[in-house]
Amino acid sequence: MKNILYISLSLLSLSVFAQTKAEKEAQKAMANSKKYTYEGNTALKSDKPTQAEVEYRKAIAEDKNNATAQYNLGTMYYQQKSYDEAFLRLKNASASDKISEDEKHRAFHNLGNAFMKKKEYEKAVLTYKEALRHNPKDEETRYNLAVAKEMLKQNPPPPQDNKNDKDKNNQQNQNNQQNQQNQNNQQNQQNQNNQQNQQNQNNQNQNNKNNQNNQDNKDNKDQGDNKQDKNKDKGNDQKDPNQNNQQDKDQNGQGQGRQQRPSSLSPQQMERILEAMNNEERKTQEKINAQKVKGQRAKSEKDW
Repeated sequence: MKNILYISLSLLSLSVFAQTKAEKEAQKAMANSKKYTYEGNTALKSDKPTQAEVEYRKAIAEDKNNATAQYNLGTMYYQQKSYDEAFLRLKNASASDKISEDEKHRAFHNLGNAFMKKKEYEKAVLTYKEALRHNPKDEETRYNLAVAKEMLKQNPPPPQDNKNDKDKNNQQNQNNQQNQQNQNNQQNQQNQNNQQNQQNQNNQNQNNKNNQNNQDNKDNKDQGDNKQDKNKDKGNDQKDPNQNNQQDKDQNGQGQGRQQRPSSLSPQQMERILEAMNNEERKTQEKINAQKVKGQRAKSEKDW
């Protein structure tokens, strides 16, 4: 139980220490911001606006809620006719809760002047009215409000409906332009696809034509080869069979045991040669047999 109490007291001490440290840092930042604001005011009185701007910016960087620095910087921008910067700084100053009623009155008054310079008369009227709420007795603000109302009467803002219609028409025109652009892109893409398809078709036709030419050349070559083979066979067929027989006899006379050289004749020619050899051998055998019979008969007669 004591340990738990000890730990709780330690956490509480750390929290208090951290809170005290944060408060000290915030106080230090506010002190530095006030110091830079004073130096900015001094530089502005000495006609050193550049140096004053630097000091005011330092003050705002240290404490963004420093309404005095925001107001003084906005007023300086207004005098330099930098109305956009003046508007931002005066608006920040008027929204702060750390300035007096008189300071808020002056901030809104100068902010109204900035709107008048930008010819935003409707906003100027509203801002001057806000300034009079903080100081209803200021005649200058009341006069500026009257001028702003007159300028707003002479230059009324466009009706909200017309503005909406204008914005709608602009949006419609943008959509139409986008649709037209999309259609053009699609048409261009379609044209490119058609051109590509046509090119592919032309290439395919050319390939088919080349293949047909190659096939025709191959067929012509095959027909030429067949014609040469036919002529070669025909020439061989016209040779004298007796010449083939004589060649066979010569080959047989030179020796039957000799190994014949490889023949380059076609199968048809080889078959005809073998047939001729068989016929020749048959005739020879018939002659031999006839002679044997004749000899036997002669012998028989002689015995008789």
